[in-house]
Amino acid sequence: MSFELVMPRAGLTMVEGSIVSWKVEEGAQVKKGNHVLEIENEKTTMDVESIEDGFLHITAQVGEVIAVGKRIAIIAETKEEYDKIVSSVEIVDNSETSDVKVETTIDKLGATGKISESVTISNNGRAKATGLAKKIAKESGIDITQIKGTGPNGRIVSKDVNEFINNNVPVSQFTNIPLEKPEVIPWIGIKRTIANTMYESLQSMAQTTATVEVDVTRILEMRENLVAKQEFLGCKITMNDLLSMAVVKTALKHPLANATFDGNAVTTYPYVNISVAVGAEHGLMVPVVKYADKMTLTQLSNRIKDFAVRAKEGRLQSGEQSEGTITITNVGMFPIDHATPVINPPQTTIVGFGRSVKKMVVIDDAPCIRSMMNVFVTYDHRVYDGLGVGRILADVKEYIENPELIMA
Repeated sequence: MSFELVMPRAGLTMVEGSIVSWKVEEGAQVKKGNHVLEIENEKTTMDVESIEDGFLHITAQVGEVIAVGKRIAIIAETKEEYDKIVSSVEIVDNSETSDVKVETTIDKLGATGKISESVTISNNGRAKATGLAKKIAKESGIDITQIKGTGPNGRIVSKDVNEFINNNVPVSQFTNIPLEKPEVIPWIGIKRTIANTMYESLQSMAQTTATVEVDVTRILEMRENLVAKQEFLGCKITMNDLLSMAVVKTALKHPLANATFDGNAVTTYPYVNISVAVGAEHGLMVPVVKYADKMTLTQLSNRIKDFAVRAKEGRLQSGEQSEGTITITNVGMFPIDHATPVINPPQTTIVGFGRSVKKMVVIDDAPCIRSMMNVFVTYDHRVYDGLGVGRILADVKEYIENPELIMA
């Protein structure tokens, strides 16, 4: 008997997932509950367990995008059944023509009733090889029949060809072949979802960005004083915490900025669910701090830190990136002065902050050195216009330049 391992549904909205890595080799003997592969959907990554004891035949390769419920592997109870599965489909290579003939046989095991997707290549020398192995051998001028395969049933895989080249072929043979080739990176899972969301956002909204320069000298001083009291407060307040609180205060005063728009109606909210953009290696995460307007500065700081750590580790839970009413993005840790952040739909506003730089400015008709920073707001021009964004920037500037107002 054999069993199908299918792409699981990791969340109500998941429709497909991509194969990140297989944790076991083709043909490995696995136990029920063993982690056999890692998948990625539009929000996170997760391990998939074996559903039964047996021998694993892989039918979906790393990088493939598979619909929920579709097969990604077969688990055969015995080695004999496994051997039947992997040999049930072969591609026969006719050396006299470039055409490829496919021979397909139905799985006789009865339990699956499926056509096996296992593929081998056989040439006149009776050598069996994967398509990638054959391609590498052909490009390298290697007679593939000289290579001993280590794959299932002695099949030659790409690793065998590469090892043969490294051990037997002099480097001089490849003087006309580039030693380094371009890397193709599949844009799948979270990254593909982010790319599609950003594209659709720009295509569906009349997005416009406005910028104001603010004096952050006093708020930086406040932050230093709060850091000195971190043992008393129980947490270390960051500049991002203070800027986030400034946005929360501003959002409460401007309903159209703390809103969502579906193209037919604008929905404003009596509370602020602030979406905080967090840069992670696997893509941009935007966890939502709900009811931020009801929090103290220390509560907001602790919640943002918790989200940031888990976002970077890919451990955000279902629902923690939804229901946001306004977004904040802070690129101040990079040498970025101006930016045009993209709105997180269906929200109407995103507020961004650049780096702080000491500059010579004029205060009360006298030149002095102050720390200055740009604040940029991207807004949906269908919902409000330049008058509205001007008032929003004025309030953000007021809170930042007079930071005691943030605590009021």
